[in-house]
Amino acid sequence: MDPLTVATLAVACFVLYRIINFTVKLFKVALLFEYPLNAEELPSLPFIGHAYLFIGGNEAILNRMNQLGKNYPTWCRISFGNNPVYVMTSPEHLKEILLSQKTIKRSFFYDFARPLLGDGLMTAPESMWEVHRKLIQPSFNPVVLKSFLKTFATLSVTLAKKMEQHLDGPEFEIYRYVSLCTFDAICVTAMGVNLNAMETAKCEFDEAVSKVMTGFTKRATSPWLYPDFIFYRTQVGKDQTKYIKFIHDFTDNVIRQRKPKIVQRSDQRVSADNEQDSFDTSAARSRILIENLLRLSMENKTLTDEQIRCHIDTTIVGGTDTAAITMNYFLLMLASHQDIQEKIYQELCDIFGENVLEDDNEELHITMDALVKMTYTERVIKETMRLFPGAPIIGRETTDDLKLGQLTVPKGTSVLLNIFRVHRSEKYWSDPLKFDPDRFLPERFATQEPYSYLPFSGGRRNCIGWRYGMMLMKTVAATIVWKYVLTKDQVIPVKDLRLTFDILLGSVYPDTLRIRRRVK
Repeated sequence: MDPLTVATLAVACFVLYRIINFTVKLFKVALLFEYPLNAEELPSLPFIGHAYLFIGGNEAILNRMNQLGKNYPTWCRISFGNNPVYVMTSPEHLKEILLSQKTIKRSFFYDFARPLLGDGLMTAPESMWEVHRKLIQPSFNPVVLKSFLKTFATLSVTLAKKMEQHLDGPEFEIYRYVSLCTFDAICVTAMGVNLNAMETAKCEFDEAVSKVMTGFTKRATSPWLYPDFIFYRTQVGKDQTKYIKFIHDFTDNVIRQRKPKIVQRSDQRVSADNEQDSFDTSAARSRILIENLLRLSMENKTLTDEQIRCHIDTTIVGGTDTAAITMNYFLLMLASHQDIQEKIYQELCDIFGENVLEDDNEELHITMDALVKMTYTERVIKETMRLFPGAPIIGRETTDDLKLGQLTVPKGTSVLLNIFRVHRSEKYWSDPLKFDPDRFLPERFATQEPYSYLPFSGGRRNCIGWRYGMMLMKTVAATIVWKYVLTKDQVIPVKDLRLTFDILLGSVYPDTLRIRRRVK
């Protein structure tokens, strides 16, 4: 046999060996439930890396991340294209990452949201984020939040009335109702604009945001779409450009309308001698986010109109769906656990009295004091966020080598914090798929592993609006439970609920329930 033939056979055998070896490993990956590989054994494909692990849609993405967390309960290393990514599932590591100065920067995945959110708090570079966070923080102080209570209560009553059409009828989808309610609430308190989305049962702005978010997920998990010159030539990229333009035009228009009013108010300010008194009085009024940002822009030249738009859009995008997701699963869990629902109602009776309603609007006298007393309701909301965290996975990037025990994460590397898996881990939670609000009794939660519960992220770059969200959710919860009894025809165990990852958490099939009027 001549040397060329021998060489050809050798090359062919080597290629066949590599194909068989890769196929075996790929098969093992498909059987991760039964055969976990070591982190370094996960086969990586040219150009796409480990992106093939997430082929199969958004449900597959979440399931695979959950499974990676099971098989590698501390960390594992994968790649998206040429980008190495560490998936972290240890609360100890999560704590170090969230508190470290070396991981203030967001992961490169967030860059795909910059066309929409620009330099908003979610996507801003760390140096800008530091400054802008301090500027925006006063818009979420307790005095300002207290001024929103009336808005929350009024919109919650509107939500209850819209649901009334389903009284004693078949099961209906709940998410759309709570989504439009939270959207209206955030638009009023962030922009001073009531879009009446609940009244029309339709909102182009909200629909545009949903479609853009879907595009983000598609791109983040598809390395072949990372280059702009490819992505923006696809239909997904073209649609995203169209919807982002609609959102930006809408917010820009609101800024243009609001700016003259802020100028007028500034011109009418009282004399310098009474300026402090004027501030003290106005502090009790509702100070919506856009007005505070415009005031900073005009008085201190701190923010541009484009940056204001970025912060407004970030607030709406980041706040609407996360609150709606929690309320969707909160109501689903109440319909599935009648005993828990009854405990919430009894708590409301203790706080408000069985017939304490305001005039003819059937609106509870919700005050800050009443919200503080809703301790059991808060535990139910917290347990809902444990099992159904709105942001199940978040990402950071190291700006220097980061030592995590025996692992060193190199500078410039993305880390994904697998919050969904930590929240459902048997290692940190007893009977983790059981819905048990009493996990959050102070004496029980005090023994919980630190950083094993992160519904609002953690550290310095945590969710700026977490108090806002809790106030809104408690107000909606009280209004709905006071008026209706929620039921399910067939209760689906938590373990059997099919969930998806679309940047935020979602359900494969719409969650439904029945309502009947509560007899007092």
